[in-house]
Amino acid sequence: MRRALLLLVALVPAIAMAGFPFEATLEEMAQQADHILVGRVAGVDMVDGQGRPVEDPEARTGPSLDNTIRLLIQVDQVLVSNAAKVPDVIPVPLASHLHYKLGQIQEAHEGDQEVRLVLLKGSDFVGIKPGVFLRPLTDKDKALRLHAASHP
Repeated sequence: MRRALLLLVALVPAIAMAGFPFEATLEEMAQQADHILVGRVAGVDMVDGQGRPVEDPEARTGPSLDNTIRLLIQVDQVLVSNAAKVPDVIPVPLASHLHYKLGQIQEAHEGDQEVRLVLLKGSDFVGIKPGVFLRPLTDKDKALRLHAASHP
């Protein structure tokens, strides 16, 4: 329960930002996805604007800061991909213009082993919208149907 509350608190700034569309329907996600995977959050890291690791749990993201927090997604199964090779672990960036602390996101995902559907786009494996890429595994069949219908 504590983790769920922390995750909710971590996501509140995204919901509060008017004019920034951080929600996507399953249909939008499946239609735009280049990669549909089954995976789980294996860790959280942060890099600065030059791609160097940042380890200070108080380090922040937000406007005018060059830091990016990434969820490290352990890929358990590749369902769909246009990539020749899908990495075993994919660092997927969260929305870097939102105000987060590295430690806040690490704590929210500590011990998180939930297997989820992961929908990503591009050769750099990013979220469909900033930070939007995880769905419940129960959406798998519908996502595959929607993707197939939009990618004949």
